[in-house]
Amino acid sequence: MSEWVAVCDERDYELMGRVARSLDASAEIELVGTSDALRRTVFEAVPGELGAIVGQVDGGVADVNLAAAIAHDGNARRVVLARHGVSGSLRSRAARAGIDDVVDLDEGDGGPGGGVSASDGGRLAQGSDCPPGPSARLSPGREGAAVLTFCSGRGGVGKTSIVAAFAAQAQRWGVRTRMLDLDLSCGNLFSCFGLPRGTDLSWLVEGGDLEGSGAGSCVTVTPLLGLAGPCERPESAELVSPHVAELVSGLARGCDLLLVDTSTTLTDAVAQAAQLADRLVIVSDDRPGGTAALARVGGLAVRLGVARTRIARLENRASPRRGTDLALGRAEVGLEVARVYRAFDGGGEAADLLAEGLALELPDSGGPFAESVAISLAQLLAELGRLPTCEEAARAAEGSTTRRRPVLFGLRREAR
Repeated sequence: MSEWVAVCDERDYELMGRVARSLDASAEIELVGTSDALRRTVFEAVPGELGAIVGQVDGGVADVNLAAAIAHDGNARRVVLARHGVSGSLRSRAARAGIDDVVDLDEGDGGPGGGVSASDGGRLAQGSDCPPGPSARLSPGREGAAVLTFCSGRGGVGKTSIVAAFAAQAQRWGVRTRMLDLDLSCGNLFSCFGLPRGTDLSWLVEGGDLEGSGAGSCVTVTPLLGLAGPCERPESAELVSPHVAELVSGLARGCDLLLVDTSTTLTDAVAQAAQLADRLVIVSDDRPGGTAALARVGGLAVRLGVARTRIARLENRASPRRGTDLALGRAEVGLEVARVYRAFDGGGEAADLLAEGLALELPDSGGPFAESVAISLAQLLAELGRLPTCEEAARAAEGSTTRRRPVLFGLRREAR
């Protein structure tokens, strides 16, 4: 028999017992009256003796903060956050705080108000598989993940930042997402998430079973998000490059979305990733030389056999006050029918979050950048028939990043 201690509103007393028994059939649970009492009880117990369940309590400290504090104390055998209406963002926060499990009291066999649905929160071992999201599921489509490959043909356009922002937004919606960093020699996608390094892809090649590696090739960022690559040593890049197709195939199994970041040079690895993509997203900005880079990548994609309908264009650091230059796409090979997406300039805040390894906080930062990233991702997934079935994603898919038509004398006024 194992012992649990919990705090919650009176209406959830019965549910706390069900939560404990769903995690441990022999559970014995004691309810305490306040948040302070729960933390003190666990802190004063023998280390590892008690499991803690934090429910919702009106007033005082927030439940997720209380659970994080108990996890930080280190005395609890297991820390569980149980509440109604769990979001993908909350699960991400719990994962970063070291909370072991998050339980949605509105899910499960009991239906609304009576269900119990748990998923691992934060202490997952490196390489563990990503569990499904809380309520979001991808719409029916082909088996395996939707694969989005991002390339640019030049440096400095913010391609890696876009991949990181897309990944943060996708896991917020509950989409099981993996990232593959194919900037094999100099990739730093891991730094956007505060990781000291990614997985060494050359080690995977030496191990052999690339297609079967799947989640085992990933560093866990959150329970819904994993990262593979680049190479620990730049000189190992040439060993990995011939095996990119196998890597993409293996990583696409067991998740919903695979985001592939690439190098600025158009290597063989980039070519393989482009050919395998459901959408090849060419990232550009309005600096001098951008048109030439677009032309190079678009022309290469066509020569590689990538269908023009699978090519998309994303304008990074766009201004909300300027429209999209559609003539640019029509003038370049491969971009004649490419749909254009826009990511607005995020200013210093977005840059600071990425530089500090806090990419997961981008979706909550608000502002034009976060909103336009969500819209672009939702519309790309909707185009592939893979839009998550959550309200936030549906709203984003209906959004627009095109310039509004100007109105005489500023604001539009109703005629009287």
